[in-house]
Amino acid sequence: MKSVALGGKILSVSGEVQLGAAKAEAGNALTEGARLQTGANSSAVIELADGSRMTLLPNTLAELATSRGYGARGKGSSASAPWFSGLVRLVQGSLDTAAAKFAQRATPLQIQTPTSLVGVRGTQFRVAYDDPATQNARTEVLEGLVRADNPAQGNGAAIDKGKGAVLNPAVREIKVVDLLKAPDLSATPGDILKPLGLWPMPVLDGAARFRVQVAADAAFNTIVRDLVVTTGAADLESLPDGNWFARLRGIDASGIEGYDSMKTVRVFLPPPRPWTVGTSRLDVNGGRHVLRFIQQGLDASDTITATVSREQTPNAPISTTPPTIAQASASGGSAEIGLDLGLLDAGVPYLLRMTVARRDGTPVAALTYRFVGLSGSGWVRDTLELVKP
Repeated sequence: MKSVALGGKILSVSGEVQLGAAKAEAGNALTEGARLQTGANSSAVIELADGSRMTLLPNTLAELATSRGYGARGKGSSASAPWFSGLVRLVQGSLDTAAAKFAQRATPLQIQTPTSLVGVRGTQFRVAYDDPATQNARTEVLEGLVRADNPAQGNGAAIDKGKGAVLNPAVREIKVVDLLKAPDLSATPGDILKPLGLWPMPVLDGAARFRVQVAADAAFNTIVRDLVVTTGAADLESLPDGNWFARLRGIDASGIEGYDSMKTVRVFLPPPRPWTVGTSRLDVNGGRHVLRFIQQGLDASDTITATVSREQTPNAPISTTPPTIAQASASGGSAEIGLDLGLLDAGVPYLLRMTVARRDGTPVAALTYRFVGLSGSGWVRDTLELVKP
């Protein structure tokens, strides 16, 4: 039958997205042959002429190969609602597709990768070709039914709701397996604390890895992070502070990804945790100064580092940083801390800066004190003068 080209459009863009050689923007038209590419931490949502929507995940290159409308077919069909035929080529990356359920299609909506062809009439499913080295193409069906074909082997398989399969041009057998269940995130924290920015992964039977996606909206139209996590936590430190939507799914040993769970999370750098120096004294012997003090607010895993420098004169240039002339460290595991500050000159004003490193990376306030070097031997109590917290 005679056909006409039907256009699609870009619904949303997040991050670096190219439409051909130009920067893509929401509202751009998509014509046959249009190539859309998302960069790292970037995504786009497109709508085809039949109402189907596709989300291009980060690092994806796709082409609208066919988008045709055919004349009305059958009794009662409307000439203003042509039958649709569409093919999207997924060169690399991943597509999440919600195919319009009630669209009139001359042929199934198809997604073609270099090693597979997936056809569907109305469903929710994923297609990925994100590891060209293996030539594996995977399909996961969340709703409905799709047909996945392996052209190199001349065979295919029907993949029903809750199932997935990996297709490889060198492997004839297509194993259709159950998707992993959605992870339980009830015990997963909603606060992600910087500077580490780690989000712990839950326990999920059958999961060899996890995929973590972060978006600015609950519909995940603006995906800004797409990570595969092989360790016990996802590194989200690079996210700007704020509230985000995070979704997580397990990946089985063959690479097939399961159902999602979603949780709102807050990424932020907490204010520095306060700590104080209580009773203190300076012991001196032959010019060697040892500071002893009672600490309050530190944990056994905290490490204190003290640096000593001469106090700047009032007319010293602001940009001049006084050189460190002594350094010492200690653990916060005991109430009384001892720091050997080394040989210091009597009567000279010094600045003592104490910083704390926590094992979990949570910031701790630094303290700076002023003191004067002692002569002879003996000790002086409470000689430290707080300069700034």
